[in-house]
Amino acid sequence: MTTTTPEPEATESEEAEPSPFKIALGFFILPLLLVIGGISVFLMFGVLAHENVDPAEYLPEINGRGINEPWQAAFHLSQQLQFNDELHGDQDFAEQVVDSMEKAEEADPRIRRFLAIALGRIGHTVAVPTLVGRLADNDTEVRVNALWALGIIGDASAAGPVAEQLAADSADVRTMAAYVLGVFREPATSPQLQVALGDPIPAVRWNSAVALGLMQDASGAALLGQMIDRSYLEGTPGVVASDHATTMLAALVALEQLGPAGLDERLTALQESDPDPRIRDAARKALIAAQSTEPTELAN
Repeated sequence: MTTTTPEPEATESEEAEPSPFKIALGFFILPLLLVIGGISVFLMFGVLAHENVDPAEYLPEINGRGINEPWQAAFHLSQQLQFNDELHGDQDFAEQVVDSMEKAEEADPRIRRFLAIALGRIGHTVAVPTLVGRLADNDTEVRVNALWALGIIGDASAAGPVAEQLAADSADVRTMAAYVLGVFREPATSPQLQVALGDPIPAVRWNSAVALGLMQDASGAALLGQMIDRSYLEGTPGVVASDHATTMLAALVALEQLGPAGLDERLTALQESDPDPRIRDAARKALIAAQSTEPTELAN
């Protein structure tokens, strides 16, 4: 599985053809962005001073052998890896970061938060067992970051433990879990996602419907139809106008995979008159898919 999820902060590396899932669901990562963004402001000048540091130099500091606080070293490591392609997929370095994560079991949770991001940015499957273990962490932000990292790595062997997080108390955890299951596209998780269609949090419901649609499961088709309706989004409590376009794009990507019946008129209207050119293009693709495949009827 090569699909990746959005970077949790700053810019993403450019690709010739970005993953539709990467484009469509960026707004669901808000809790993670808030975590990283708040620390980024605090350490802005420190990051500038550390631009040319070898990421490996932070490991001794993370383990308590340096002048910086361990959590600061973990933060700088996660930031450096965002721009260091040489260490992407490096098993040896991933194992060293895993070792630091294991040693941070009882330490400041900020260390584990940033090490989870670092492991996601390295992207080696050797980190999967450790990240799965962090899904039981007593710090919510560690769990959210570990879920994000598992989505980046894309190893669907973690789908079962991730699906269990759909029942978590934290809405942020449930939102990220549904998101990551859409990356995995593992059909065995459909039952949990179907239950999550009734979650009280819109982002959880929407992520679940998109994930199911990407697996060509029509259980969330009616909800996907609502998600491309601007009036529905405007009437959804807690959803701001700036999120409408990305919500619609997410639904349209899933509808392109699903091709449900009963939406031709709405898709045509979006294709012809929506103010956002990205939505017009996505509606066109979904309409073509709906007309060229055996459609799935929308649930009432």
